[in-house]
Amino acid sequence: MQFLLLCALQVAADSTPAARTLARLLDDAHRYKVEQNILDRQRYGLPIEHLPDLSVRAAERDATHARALKSRLRQLDTIQLGAEERLSVAALRWELDATIEGAQYFWHSLGDVTPYSTPVQYVQRVLGAFRIADSSDAARYLGLVGELPAWIDSIDARLAERLRRGIRAPREELPLVRTVFSSYRVAARESPFWVSEARLTELPGPDRARFSADLEALLNGAVPQAFGRLIDYLDGDYARDAPEHVGQWQYPRGKEYYRYLVRLHTTLNVTPEEVHQTGLREVARISRQMAAIRASLGFRETKAEFHDRLKKDRRFYATEPEEFGAKLMAYDARIRPRIAEYFGRVPRAQGDVRRLDPRFEGAMTFGYYQIPTPSDSMGHYFYNGSKLEERSLLMAAPLVYHELIPGHHFQFNLTTENTALPLYRRDLTFTAYTEGWGEYASQLAGEMGMYEDAYERYGRLGMEMFLACRLVVDTGMNYYAWPRSRAIRFMREHALESATQIDTETLRYSVDLPGQALAYKMGALEILRLRKQLRETSGARFDLKAFHTAVMESGALPLTVLRQKLR
Repeated sequence: MQFLLLCALQVAADSTPAARTLARLLDDAHRYKVEQNILDRQRYGLPIEHLPDLSVRAAERDATHARALKSRLRQLDTIQLGAEERLSVAALRWELDATIEGAQYFWHSLGDVTPYSTPVQYVQRVLGAFRIADSSDAARYLGLVGELPAWIDSIDARLAERLRRGIRAPREELPLVRTVFSSYRVAARESPFWVSEARLTELPGPDRARFSADLEALLNGAVPQAFGRLIDYLDGDYARDAPEHVGQWQYPRGKEYYRYLVRLHTTLNVTPEEVHQTGLREVARISRQMAAIRASLGFRETKAEFHDRLKKDRRFYATEPEEFGAKLMAYDARIRPRIAEYFGRVPRAQGDVRRLDPRFEGAMTFGYYQIPTPSDSMGHYFYNGSKLEERSLLMAAPLVYHELIPGHHFQFNLTTENTALPLYRRDLTFTAYTEGWGEYASQLAGEMGMYEDAYERYGRLGMEMFLACRLVVDTGMNYYAWPRSRAIRFMREHALESATQIDTETLRYSVDLPGQALAYKMGALEILRLRKQLRETSGARFDLKAFHTAVMESGALPLTVLRQKLR
């Protein structure tokens, strides 16, 4: 970890005592996180010796460390600090408070097994990018795969403890869980943990053969057997007694936990009630705009009939996954020539789209953006290439503007490339900031004229409606005890997504990542609100490019802290 210490020493050389104290605090906070997070370790080129510790002891250890840092932070003389340093203090304090408060809810999360949250997925990503350059790397890889059986068994143990505490995954979630984990019960050479010959070219021939044989034995034996035990456990009494209802409201202290999740994911001091009302207002506003476009196209049918017509119009659907990806990149090419008019800074890293691992496509509605790594300098949006007959191209443009340019690719990489920020700040992520920026970027693309006809504008409104519906149904299912059928009806009435997509999305909100889906729309609304306030107070002096620089130059911040900065 010498690179982290060097960063702190560089800051300390020509700064005030308070700034040096803060640098050490940030360094300690960052080093601790990197030590615990295998994705960060891989990104920094550090050796990965073990799979992540997901136990309650680890959560308690995190909270203890946060309390110690918070105690040191209270002793800091912030008067001596500059503006950017005070932002570091505010961001660190917010994150420490969230860690301390969240530890008490460790047993409420079902993320061990849910498709979006399961740590198996990011372990797979780490092992898939694991470089094997010599025999020690090969031994480490085998050691990590060898840890998988006991690591998977620990998931069973945590599920059992949650069950004892009255927290069990709903019945409707279990088929998705089974689909994901069944994909790992395959022959060794089909396993996502298998290492191809192309990744072993740096190993001598005998070492290569020995490594492949040892790995094949693990992946044909102990590893799939552990996944089998997990599936058998879920298929047994766990499934027979699983609740019919969804949502956090049904668990002990569930509504209290959900209030915490609302604050955590929005980084705003808002309540579930306030978010629900915001969602209803946004749905009504967007509905009026969509109705105006339908009228402009000369359609006199009902909204449902118009949407049914769109779903049957084959020009709005790709026939091959590669065609869907090519369409995304065509929209990316459309916006690039206009970027300099709206942004004073662009990242050095390039970005593209690639298809998501098909093993996860059935359980995920869309995909995810992956930042560059030491072994891959490109940023990638991994799109879902399954069920293309249900995946309308009407929303391809706002999707790629959200994920690539000027969305996540800009925001993540402008932060990581900004060496003026301490490493702690460069690695911060707050969902409301990152996803709020992604949704803001999608809207900004409309201001830039990127939605060229009425159908593209309708698709953009369709995505915005989708995010607004999330505010209503996420709070509805988790706080107001809505049955999932009511949430599905609400989304089918207002959103353009297919029945299949709505089916997986409502499970994501109510079981997998409760509260997380609120961040997109709430974050974008806050950024727009701040832009409007600054435009009104600055008048003719308002500069949109400068606003974008101000929002992104400091990296990810809680929205309450971003508000403080821009004011």
